Amino acid sequence: MRFVLPILLLAFVPNAKGQTKVPEFGQFLAAEKAITVCEFDPEAEAVIIFDKAESTHNEDHNLITKRRIRMKILKPKGIRHADVSIYYYSKEAFESLFDIRAVVVNVNANGGEERKELASSAIFDSKVNDKWSEKKFALPGVRVGSIIEYEYGRISKNYNGLRDWYFQTELPTMLSSYDLVILPNYEFAYKVSKSPSLPIVVKNDKSNGSTYFEMKDIAGLRDEPFMDAKNDYLQKVEFQLSGYAGSFGGRTRYMTTWAELSKELLNNPSFGGQLNRNVGADDLLNKAKTFTDPYEKMCLIYQYVHKNIFSKGASTLYVQEGVKDAWKNKVGNSAEVNLLLINLLKEAGLEVYPLLVSERDHGKVREGYPFLDQFNKVLARVVINDKKYVLDAAGIYTPPDMYPPDVVNTKAYIVDRKKGGIIDLEETQKKNRNKIILTASVSEDGMINGQVIARSYDYARLARKQALQKSKDFLLSEYFTDEHPGIKTDSFEVRNTDNDSLALEQRFSYQLPINASGEYRLLNLNMFSGLHANPFISDIRFTDVNYGYLQHQEILELVSLPEGWIPESLPKDTRLITPDNSISCARYITFTNNKLNVLFRIEFNRSVFDSGEYSTLKEFFKKMTNMLNEQVILKEKNQ
Repeated sequence: MRFVLPILLLAFVPNAKGQTKVPEFGQFLAAEKAITVCEFDPEAEAVIIFDKAESTHNEDHNLITKRRIRMKILKPKGIRHADVSIYYYSKEAFESLFDIRAVVVNVNANGGEERKELASSAIFDSKVNDKWSEKKFALPGVRVGSIIEYEYGRISKNYNGLRDWYFQTELPTMLSSYDLVILPNYEFAYKVSKSPSLPIVVKNDKSNGSTYFEMKDIAGLRDEPFMDAKNDYLQKVEFQLSGYAGSFGGRTRYMTTWAELSKELLNNPSFGGQLNRNVGADDLLNKAKTFTDPYEKMCLIYQYVHKNIFSKGASTLYVQEGVKDAWKNKVGNSAEVNLLLINLLKEAGLEVYPLLVSERDHGKVREGYPFLDQFNKVLARVVINDKKYVLDAAGIYTPPDMYPPDVVNTKAYIVDRKKGGIIDLEETQKKNRNKIILTASVSEDGMINGQVIARSYDYARLARKQALQKSKDFLLSEYFTDEHPGIKTDSFEVRNTDNDSLALEQRFSYQLPINASGEYRLLNLNMFSGLHANPFISDIRFTDVNYGYLQHQEILELVSLPEGWIPESLPKDTRLITPDNSISCARYITFTNNKLNVLFRIEFNRSVFDSGEYSTLKEFFKKMTNMLNEQVILKEKNQ
């Protein structure tokens, strides 16, 4: 096995093989029974005491994995972990599970041990989809303080069933280890992804071809606001077959460079074999010939495929039925739709390449590791007069001059023997941009009556159009009313839905009571900004903060006061800015002719913030939301 990422090795040798021993199945230690809180993750609802697995092979070269998990339930919410699902790839009987057993132990009031074992009749097998099945069971008698343990075996037909190993989950883990024995003559590349602050043990045993991985005391990774794909931050080791040494000295390499990855894909019948196909789209291509501008040709074909070929299922790199069937039946998976698009663009005489991408929820691409599973979708990359376009006919409709929203500011790979390589899909011009104009009047009985015109551009337009596809009510609540309890709206309308060159315009009227304190009225100026509360409240942050796009928001408010009402004092004009100028927030306010004129301007010049910047970001958002929420105190002039 070849190691492809430099890491720190510990001189941690608890036994002759460098592996930490654990108690036998069902033997629970007094120290485990005494655990009431996880010291390195005090908020945890449960803690994994250990998660150990061993993978080896039999004489038929089947992959055989045995895994054992023990955990302690610490809080009532943790009881949900007593419901266990174990997934296996059941298509064509590729995998099966065996020797499942489980036990629960509780300590009674007298300090005695109460044990309940899982009955085999309580294990249920169900089909998840055409590829996956699961074994499910609910452990009996689980409560706060319970220790639960279960183990199982899994047999796979071959080493294609080798899974990556995750040391980290949403729960903290005291010990996680994986011992892998590879097949004779085979080489597996692996990469370890981990925090520099967490040590790891890696032990190679040449006598049996095994590699052992072990980590300890890993805090759980739970959902955080504006986080990237969780998989990017989990402590893990990933595997890929990299080579085979033949019996007579020959050696075969598998996808160990990007060039080899391109070659492999282009020779694959389910990928490269779908390119340069004549799908019979003569009418569309003849229409494209009537356009002399290549950009207009591209738009015609892209819009036709997006509108007329339905994309089904999850994102994928490979076809199932093929591009010809997708054209004929007007339906296909994401690879069929976009490889069909590439075929048609190429037939129209445009320079176009398959582009492998990793959508934001799938995870980051690491340029140093030519692993195909870093990607989950293929798009079309078109070059016209040195200007590059990225098209996804299988996703939400995105104007051709914008990157699809799920891949903005990610890395992608051009699949081509000559011009292939990693590229950055960096977007610095198109933003998530909104401009809101609010005109309102305050009545003497303390009611605000107002009209709103909100214009959404670029990525803000796309996001709000997606919300509109669910319903007008969803769009209204998601972006306007949810943060304002007691608000009443009327005459909500959305304009310019079919013209991508114009802002998506949202209009409505509203009514909202203002707060009173004795003889004073408290006027809230923070209307429809989406920033009423600081989203960053945790003391620690494991993941980067990713807003997806650059942000620009402008809110102009014109508020008329009743005759005889004045502000007791006006909040000061203020501009907040981060030390590196990446975020700014400004407020300007005047009072003339019995009208308040307020302008808020919020600008994000960066979309991604490293977890190491979290404390600065948290403090800035605290100041910003406090400023936005600062109220204007109103009183009658004669009081």
